[in-house]
Amino acid sequence: MAGRKKSQQLREAIVRGAAEVFSKHEFHEVLTDDIAAHVGVGKGTLYRYFRSKEELYLAAIGDGLRELHASVTAVLAQPSPLVPTIERLAHTLIDYFWDKRDFFVLMHRLEPKLKAKERAEWRQRRDEIVDMLRRRIDQAVQRGEIPRVSSRVATEALLGMIRGACVYRQGSDRPQEVARTISRLFLSGLLGGESRSQSPAPRQVVTARR
Repeated sequence: MAGRKKSQQLREAIVRGAAEVFSKHEFHEVLTDDIAAHVGVGKGTLYRYFRSKEELYLAAIGDGLRELHASVTAVLAQPSPLVPTIERLAHTLIDYFWDKRDFFVLMHRLEPKLKAKERAEWRQRRDEIVDMLRRRIDQAVQRGEIPRVSSRVATEALLGMIRGACVYRQGSDRPQEVARTISRLFLSGLLGGESRSQSPAPRQVVTARR
C-alpha cells in the first residue's frame, strides 16, 4: 500500500517531537503513546520508523550531539591556556548532559545494535574530541603549564568524572557548581599530583641519646 511508504519528512517530525517530550521528562517516565500523541501519529507509525523507545531516544538527541560536538570543538580550538579551556569544556559538557543522564546507560547498551553508519559516526565524534583534548594536554606539558602526564588517561578521567556526575546527580546539585568542582578537582590533580608524588621523603628525625 502507498500509505506504508516511509517518509523522511515524517521521520524528522517524529524525532523533533520525541526530543521535545524527552526534554521535559525522565526517560522511564515517557511512554510511546505520549510521543505519538505529541507528534499526532499512531503508535504503530512510531514503530515503523523506530524499533524501540530507546532507539527513538538516541535519534532524538542526535541533532543535539552534533551541536555539542561543534561547541566542544570550538572550545578546544581556542589557543588559550589549559586551565580556562578545561573549565569551559566541563561547563559545556555538563550543561548539555545534565538532563540526559539516561543517554550514557542507553548508549552503552544500544551501541552494538546501532547501524554501522550511526555507530561509526558516534565513535568518530567522540574520538575527535578525545584527540583534541589530548593534544591540548600534551601542549600544556610542553609549555610547562603542568607536569608530564598521560594525556590519554587524563582525558578519559575527565570525561569519566563528567559522566558520573551527570548520571548520579542529586536533586540539590546545580550544573554550574558541579562543573566548577570537577574542573577544580581535575586541574588540581594535573597541577599538583606529580609534584607531590615526586617530593622527597620526609627527613627522619633522630633524637640524640642522653
